[in-house]
Amino acid sequence: MIQRILSIFPVLLTVATLAFALQAIAPGDPARLLVEASGLSPAPPEAVAAKRQELGLDAPVIKRYLRWIVDAAQGDLGRSHRTYQPVTSMYLERMPATLALALVAAAISAVIALPLGILTAWQRGSWIDRLGQLVAVIGTAAPGFWVALMLMYVFGIRLGWLPVFGSLTPSGIILPAIVVALPNIALLTRLTRMATLEVLSADFLTVARMKGLSEWRLALRHVTPNVLAEISTMLGLQLAGLMTGAAVVEYVFAWPGIGRLAVESALVRDTPVVVGFAVMAGLIFVVVNLITDLLVARLDPRVRSL
Repeated sequence: MIQRILSIFPVLLTVATLAFALQAIAPGDPARLLVEASGLSPAPPEAVAAKRQELGLDAPVIKRYLRWIVDAAQGDLGRSHRTYQPVTSMYLERMPATLALALVAAAISAVIALPLGILTAWQRGSWIDRLGQLVAVIGTAAPGFWVALMLMYVFGIRLGWLPVFGSLTPSGIILPAIVVALPNIALLTRLTRMATLEVLSADFLTVARMKGLSEWRLALRHVTPNVLAEISTMLGLQLAGLMTGAAVVEYVFAWPGIGRLAVESALVRDTPVVVGFAVMAGLIFVVVNLITDLLVARLDPRVRSL
């Protein structure tokens, strides 16, 4: 566990360095964009130069990078070019909304995908298996923004059952969570099906059948626990992906999460916030991956012996 915790730091350093390098070589001048956004268009050169000095963009890239890394190691990701708020506090304020959306979407994915994946594997080659694979294909192929717009039109505008824009309420989180969960349902169904087929071919299951156990007892006592142990790592990575990969959905539904903040900041070249999102995403992935590995070791004694 100590080794895994120590391995987090080089990963975060690599992510932070790449994020800073990408924004440093990106075309365009954030200072000019901010001056023009204030109403001065075309931006006067002296105003642009003053803004660059104010933001510290007139310093050499290496100096800016070293200063930023030292501050980031202390939890300071800089200040927004637009609002002058600390980037860290901006993301911490929006983290609960993103976490709530990810947890609800993960619950929807698990409730649908796990039984469907096990059932399709158990009924391999039947119409149930073909139906499950069709659901997986549709969930993978359907663009998230298109599904979001369709659900907003049908359930929000035409039927009026749910609010069009998301909010931290039971009714306001349903549509965003469904859209976020749809591609994960497809992926998790396939993974569960493959894991179940592998378990069904195991020798211990043949022995259990020879002992006269019913199919339901086999599924509940032998198949499901082993399948969960196989895919639990992927479940953790999916949770991290739901927290960091739902930016477009958050933007469409005006969800007050970290993804929407990152998209809005990218549109106006608010580079400290964009770079901060990359660091936060890396931190979320490594922390969730560490917690998942510890849970897997708890559930599966074979992992602890490695």
